[in-house]
Amino acid sequence: MNKKVFVFCIGGTGERVMKSITMLMASGMSTNGFTVVPIIIDPHLALEEKKNLQLLIDKYIDAYHSLSLDGKGPDGFFNSEMAWINSLDTQTNDTTKAAGDDRSFAEFLNTGELNTNSMNHYLIQTLYSTENLNSKLSVGFRGNPNVGTVVLQEILEGASWFDAFKRNCGDEDRVFIISSIFGGTGASGYPLLERKIRNTQDSETVPNVFMGAVTVLPYYGLKDPKKNNSKIDSANFMTKAKAALTYYEKTVKSDLLYYVGETTLQQYHENNEETQPDAANFIELVAATSLFHFLQQPSKPKERQYLTRAIEQDVPSLDLSTAGKGYAPLVKCMADFSILNMLLGVLRKEKYFPLKQTYGFNEEFYNSSLSNVNAFADFFTKWYEELSSTKRSFAPIADINRSMMSSVVKGKVLDATDDSFYLLELLKNSKKSTSNKVRDFMDYAYKAINTYTKKILTD
Repeated sequence: MNKKVFVFCIGGTGERVMKSITMLMASGMSTNGFTVVPIIIDPHLALEEKKNLQLLIDKYIDAYHSLSLDGKGPDGFFNSEMAWINSLDTQTNDTTKAAGDDRSFAEFLNTGELNTNSMNHYLIQTLYSTENLNSKLSVGFRGNPNVGTVVLQEILEGASWFDAFKRNCGDEDRVFIISSIFGGTGASGYPLLERKIRNTQDSETVPNVFMGAVTVLPYYGLKDPKKNNSKIDSANFMTKAKAALTYYEKTVKSDLLYYVGETTLQQYHENNEETQPDAANFIELVAATSLFHFLQQPSKPKERQYLTRAIEQDVPSLDLSTAGKGYAPLVKCMADFSILNMLLGVLRKEKYFPLKQTYGFNEEFYNSSLSNVNAFADFFTKWYEELSSTKRSFAPIADINRSMMSSVVKGKVLDATDDSFYLLELLKNSKKSTSNKVRDFMDYAYKAINTYTKKILTD
């Protein structure tokens, strides 16, 4: 296997950022030869976001392996390997442990065993509110890092997935941690996990591993908590973030630390603690790009570095011109996959396309052999629709009309005026074939699309 990057996704924000990472990998963004090994750390068992991410990653892995040849991925779409940690080892990726059940925090601490007149009982009452103690662990930490720190410390101790990580972390491997700083799980989990890695005693490579992290500052708010009796009040997000930053300044030890967030909150979600039905957000996408930047670094910096990203214009809806030229590689990837999705729809019904007969690229091929790619494309379409319609939206790709392709990227004029340009290029690139017909098609398609979209990077 390639050199690896272990990506620890902590809490809901960590999961949503990992979703954007997966979308960009599918769209052709390279991990510079690293196999991405996601490890999800979230005791919130009922969270749909967690289940959806696991399904998305499974779909990516299936698509990657269907396109692989001699153990290597293609040059364009799905070019980088992703693998669950249990595929590297006999251990499982169980990051929920016993803390992820339906116990309250008080039951987790065994407060019922304490004498009501004991010093420990009074200490517990001083440190934690009644709401803290009655809170169910199965729905997360409700924005309380003081609770999360205690529970996550227990999750990390003796976890089988951490032991598997230690066994499989090699000299060239890296670690990347994704978390928010304004909630409960991420704010408490990041420094705990980082300290456990740096203080590892029974490994030569783990304590000194090249480590990066992205810390997501407040980027959305929650509607009035009184309406559904929620315990989470987003009015406290900024205060919690400032307090955590003060702590981070003196304690965190990542080699590269990325900060991403909004200066003013743009989007307000429904305040639902159990489901957290949040649409994809531009800040999560920006946070995702930090992993790819980290993997492009040749080696550890001599001193710790702090990084962030900016946009050219503070507008409600961003495209390439308003976000800035630095976002061109990201926009190209999104345009490439959007055009691929269009071609998949066109070619299913194209009766006279020559490769239908010579290569067997017929309707059955698109519906069956490319089923893994099609399944992922459905996830991508929904993700981009959310990204382009939320506040602050990121909508660099126009609605694709096969007869008007030159304006696919807003603010850019591409030389391909309709879909026939891509079909012709696909034919030109079909001179060489391999034993993997699915890979051949995706290679031809990527080269055809890149012929016209590479202009996005140079203009």
